[in-house]
Amino acid sequence: MTEERLEMLMVKVTDDAATAAEREELMAYIADKPELQQELSMHEGLKAVTDGWVARLEVDLAQDRYNQQSLTIWWTNLGLTLFLGGLAVLMGGGMVELMADPSVPMWLKVGYGGMGAGFVVLMAAVIRWRMNTAKHDKYTEVQR
Repeated sequence: MTEERLEMLMVKVTDDAATAAEREELMAYIADKPELQQELSMHEGLKAVTDGWVARLEVDLAQDRYNQQSLTIWWTNLGLTLFLGGLAVLMGGGMVELMADPSVPMWLKVGYGGMGAGFVVLMAAVIRWRMNTAKHDKYTEVQR
């Protein structure tokens, strides 16, 4: 058996494209050659890995199609806006009540005030970063 024939049969058997006669021909040839049996096993292991990649890519493609729908983006933005708006109302109202109450110790007022200010600064930094990177992203056309 030539090297090219052996290679072709190994690929066909690994891809389940071989006929019964081709499979028997290969198995008869490698029956007494353990190094060829090991090579066939390596081909099958590599096929299993690449099949896993293909399955993962199909899942990613389906997720990307779902994410590209304008209705999905609209609902996501609405949910995020409502959540952040509610959080801002609760934090702002809580801060006003906390600062206006004379029975609350000063260290609590300063601590909660610092946390609130830090949250606002961090959120502004994240929003600014997202806006700047969205404009200059070189990889916007790359699909997952």
